[in-house]
Amino acid sequence: MRARAIIARTPADCYDCLRMRGQIDAAERNWGGAAYWFAKAVAAAPSIPFAYAAWGEMLLHKGDVDAAITKFQQAHVKGPHFADPLEMWGEALMQENRSDLALTKFAEADKYAPDWGRLHFKWGEALYYAGKEEEAKTQFAAASRLDISAADKAELAKVPHG
Repeated sequence: MRARAIIARTPADCYDCLRMRGQIDAAERNWGGAAYWFAKAVAAAPSIPFAYAAWGEMLLHKGDVDAAITKFQQAHVKGPHFADPLEMWGEALMQENRSDLALTKFAEADKYAPDWGRLHFKWGEALYYAGKEEEAKTQFAAASRLDISAADKAELAKVPHG
């Protein structure tokens, strides 16, 4: 993979480089390799939240929801105004059928990233699953006006938000 060849040329003591190595392994579903690189990034800069959040995201994709939530909690402690771990924590809670708890995480993330399309989309899903359809429509409508990925756009097109 071209990304692996490029990242191999970067310094071994570079925080962002270590984190990117982990993200490359995560994209390839090499969970052990990803965990190794995220652990190295955390050890290199334990006060920075980004590697914790990326590690949590990898664990969430791997299906280890409890471990992912632990990483999101750690990322949130390190960067309390960093919306990504809060949003992903909400997604993790939804995977555990706890949309009611996810709502709090999405609302908190909204304080720091009010124009994040994915956040509003997932918030809408949590509201829908929690039986709050009108509030869900409001979040879906907000998401439809914001920038979201093509995959999220396709999913959003399937839900009522008029």
